[in-house]
Amino acid sequence: PGSRPAAPAHAMPAGTAVVVGGLMKAPEHNGKVGKVVRFDRVRARYDVATDGGDVLSLRPQSLTQRCTVEVVGLASRPELNGSPGTVISHDESTRRYTVLLQGREGAAATIALQRRNCILNVGTCVTLDGLTNASYNGQMAYIASVDSETSRYLVRCQNGDQIKVKYDKVRC
Repeated sequence: PGSRPAAPAHAMPAGTAVVVGGLMKAPEHNGKVGKVVRFDRVRARYDVATDGGDVLSLRPQSLTQRCTVEVVGLASRPELNGSPGTVISHDESTRRYTVLLQGREGAAATIALQRRNCILNVGTCVTLDGLTNASYNGQMAYIASVDSETSRYLVRCQNGDQIKVKYDKVRC
């Protein structure tokens, strides 16, 4: 009694750190950092408590998870390949993550990376984007496995389907 059902596997759990972005009607909230309070299954929205004290009801596409990634496939900066980083934002216009890299001796740096250059961890909740089969675009999913040989994730979608998608077809 009084306990809420757990979020579905494709939804970020309560407590997940996120950044708000892409809001057109309330752009003053873009860039705010917060935590997921809950996922409302009926409205398919997250309630997010921002660090400023606001509680916002947001679509999954308006949130970027602050999650860890592994940098891969950088030809221009090969020394960064294999480095761990933390996604701190996503720029919709360039389709790039801003990633905080923890360097040697504790020095930190931020870098803008294409999504194809960031491997997300198994279990990360994502939104599908840019797929040829448009029926999957906008769907929530979670990463079930990573195939680094083919640069693809196996994701389980909110509709129950499992599909393979390229790294750049998901957004955390």
